[in-house]
Amino acid sequence: MKLQVSIDDVLEVLPPGAGTSLPKHVSFDTAPLASASIQELNLIGQRAEEACAQVEKLLDNGMLADVAKVRIVHGFGTGALRRAVAEVLSKHAGVEKFYPAELHDGGGGATIVDLKS
Repeated sequence: MKLQVSIDDVLEVLPPGAGTSLPKHVSFDTAPLASASIQELNLIGQRAEEACAQVEKLLDNGMLADVAKVRIVHGFGTGALRRAVAEVLSKHAGVEKFYPAELHDGGGGATIVDLKS
């Protein structure tokens, strides 16, 4: 499982006196969202309600960071996630257009979103 969160959403929960050094396998990327050419959100295995909240957060963060495109991976399954994502995208003021990804980017299992600039 891969999870990407803002550094502002990270809360340190060490016991008192445990020290402040991080284990060597932990790293934080504090670069702004716009540093990547395209942002991605993987929703596979999630329920529609939970996924829709994450889609809205991705879109809002993408607009704030002036990202041009985002990719939302919803998989094929029953199509419930794809339909829920499409409903959110059709109502969001920051979405210019959205369409199925090219075959090499996930095909019908992913949606590409062009954000308004």
